[in-house]
Amino acid sequence: MTAQTTREGAVAERLHRRNAGLATAIADDFYSDRLDMAARGTGPVGWSAMPEVKAVALLRRDGHRELTVRRFLTFVSAMDRARDSNRLWSDAAKMLASRPEAFDPAEASAMPQDQLREVLSAARVSQRHGQDSAAWRTIASSLHAGEGAVAELVEQGKGDARELLKDLRSAGSEGRRPRYPLLWGPKLGPLWVRVMTAPGGAQVGNIHVVPVAVDVHVRRVTENLGVASTTGLPMSRAKPVIRAAWKSAVDAACFGGPPGIAGTCAALDPALWTFGKDGCGYCEKAGRRVPIGAACQWCQWLPD
Repeated sequence: MTAQTTREGAVAERLHRRNAGLATAIADDFYSDRLDMAARGTGPVGWSAMPEVKAVALLRRDGHRELTVRRFLTFVSAMDRARDSNRLWSDAAKMLASRPEAFDPAEASAMPQDQLREVLSAARVSQRHGQDSAAWRTIASSLHAGEGAVAELVEQGKGDARELLKDLRSAGSEGRRPRYPLLWGPKLGPLWVRVMTAPGGAQVGNIHVVPVAVDVHVRRVTENLGVASTTGLPMSRAKPVIRAAWKSAVDAACFGGPPGIAGTCAALDPALWTFGKDGCGYCEKAGRRVPIGAACQWCQWLPD
């Protein structure tokens, strides 16, 4: 072994320990409500402020069954893309109160497409009304059929993460269209499994295989903290690099989180998303660093 190889190994080990420390710092601040948003003039951020967590707390307060909670989380997760999540989950909770039949797989799958489209659009739950209502109805039909790991998790509250991610990608009897449209992708699939586990309360085995769900916010914080370099790469090529970097960091980290996901990428995921969206996103718009947590001391972003 050469001296250069030894030095490179030492550098790699220091970077590995640093990234593990970043994962721990971000998760600890997020779950302990220690993220400092005072300079931004916004409301609190953290686990209890996540839109799906607030919605589930409201449903349970109103006495809904856990089965209803899991169905609600499944349908609404499919709608949660490129939009105001707080408004979506709040509007969806109101829709459950006024139109509960839309969340029942048997009733929703039998509902005429035009009627379902009107229900979702009137409640402001759909955004691309035709596509969203079609996906909702297909998901309802798949759940009503009761076959596969996804339907079992929704109905029984138990499943295995590997089987769930595989089943989300499965095609219907026609062999072409996915059985769970909008839920099967590399971002929403892992997100749905995490949401069903926490705050959904489902018992999911092998949760450690669920990766960080990479989007622009997670990519931003990853780059700014120097955890992985994906500059110039299209998102499709950047995603596996980012997922692998955080998986390695989490494996060497030590942090908590809600029951069922503590210490995993599934627990780090909402913390990373919040850190990138409300932390790094604000700094880049302001053109200056405005720290919100312990991890900010490692920020490598420099304003132009």
